[in-house]
Amino acid sequence: MFSRDEDSVGYFAISKCGHDAGEGYVIVSAAGNSYMVANGKNRTIQNPKKKNRMHLFVTKQAVPDIELLVKGEPVSSNLRLAGYIKNFKGSK
Repeated sequence: MFSRDEDSVGYFAISKCGHDAGEGYVIVSAAGNSYMVANGKNRTIQNPKKKNRMHLFVTKQAVPDIELLVKGEPVSSNLRLAGYIKNFKGSK
């Protein structure tokens, strides 16, 4: 596993357990033992999901412009985030 703290923001992550096992996310913030993750669909940048760090596999691949996505216009940012995740999962 590729473990980092605040430096993990912007990296792709895959849920390892729970009802969302196998689901792709992007880490949008880190706090304590948790990451806040979004997928641009049901978990938007404005309403991220809190996930325990142990329940995520953090990859070595990052979204190129995470700062712009987090600060950008909500609808287009979430659509772009969902597209990044779809491309990431398709490349596996």
